[in-house]
Amino acid sequence: MRKILLASHRNMAEGMRDTLEFLTGMHNLYAISAYMDETSLQQQIEEFTDILKPEDTLLILTDMQGGSVNQMFCPLMSERVHLICGINLPLALSLALIPQEQQIDAALIEALLEESRQQIRYMNTFTLTDDSEDEV
Repeated sequence: MRKILLASHRNMAEGMRDTLEFLTGMHNLYAISAYMDETSLQQQIEEFTDILKPEDTLLILTDMQGGSVNQMFCPLMSERVHLICGINLPLALSLALIPQEQQIDAALIEALLEESRQQIRYMNTFTLTDDSEDEV
């Protein structure tokens, strides 16, 4: 089964998980909010990885490249464990909506990353067209 773990400094991951559950109704979403209490990030990671099965595929989404949260997950990277940093909601939503039976590989993740970059806009200088698919 595919699982998605959102991990961040403080509460960002929990908020993103909550929003994704609201938008998708999915329950294969998990969050680690680091540095909230005396529990070490390493302990939180170990507790989470204890629930994984060998056949699981894991997408780990962290808040920023080079940050301590992202660095702590680097040793887990493998063919079945994908680590992505610099998350935003469009990217997290795209990843969450990949059908369970679809294989995840680097090409798919790179395509979704590029798609999500297109969602980052400075709206003061962006002009919407009449054929926009944005919600009203």
